Amino acid sequence: MQAKIEYLRKMNGLIRPIQSRSGMVINSPFKYLASKKKLMIVGYNPGGVPDANETTIVEDWMRHTSDENFNALTESWGQHQALIAGSHPIQKFYQAIIDSTDLTEEDILYTNMYWQRSKSIADLTIDPILEKQCKEGFLLNLIIHQPESICFLGHQTYDQIVKDWSKVSFPCGAIDYPWGETQSIKLYRMKFQDFRIKAFSVPHPSRFGIGNDPDRLDAILQALDRSRS
Repeated sequence: MQAKIEYLRKMNGLIRPIQSRSGMVINSPFKYLASKKKLMIVGYNPGGVPDANETTIVEDWMRHTSDENFNALTESWGQHQALIAGSHPIQKFYQAIIDSTDLTEEDILYTNMYWQRSKSIADLTIDPILEKQCKEGFLLNLIIHQPESICFLGHQTYDQIVKDWSKVSFPCGAIDYPWGETQSIKLYRMKFQDFRIKAFSVPHPSRFGIGNDPDRLDAILQALDRSRS
């Protein structure tokens, strides 16, 4: 319990300088924070959502702390299927992993590289304050949650992190099928400060969703298995 209190205190301090910006911090239920994870899923940044859900960073943080069972990965995001809860491609990706492996909600930490919301990656302005606070938050999550592996949503997320935040990254394979000639799952060995971890990046679910394609899901599960072994 003390470890969780200290973790939340540190995260509160990181959020404070950017708390009034539109965004989301951690989507997973807060009741599972500050415990070891088997998988950390990292997106680039929160995307556009209806005005009713467009929380500021501090509002998002408070809705989780006021209800530690709340899971943003099961709410309604965007215009997907008339706002049916859990129908966004990223949410389907998350649920498919839970349904197809031994992983549970408690085993997964979902966050974003940058906590500030934008309609697209190109629309996000990464100023020094956002960069500093989010980098410190990312590294804190690694230290506290000690995940077995990281899944980056979209290769651009990995590219940005390896460019500025990680000490070392080595490619260690790819799974080419079934995304076509220009898309694949890529696997890595990475080091952040003194923390070593296996990781993989997938074609972004918002563009290359799993849908009802068993081959795509199988490729993702292969990557997950290789990153945990």
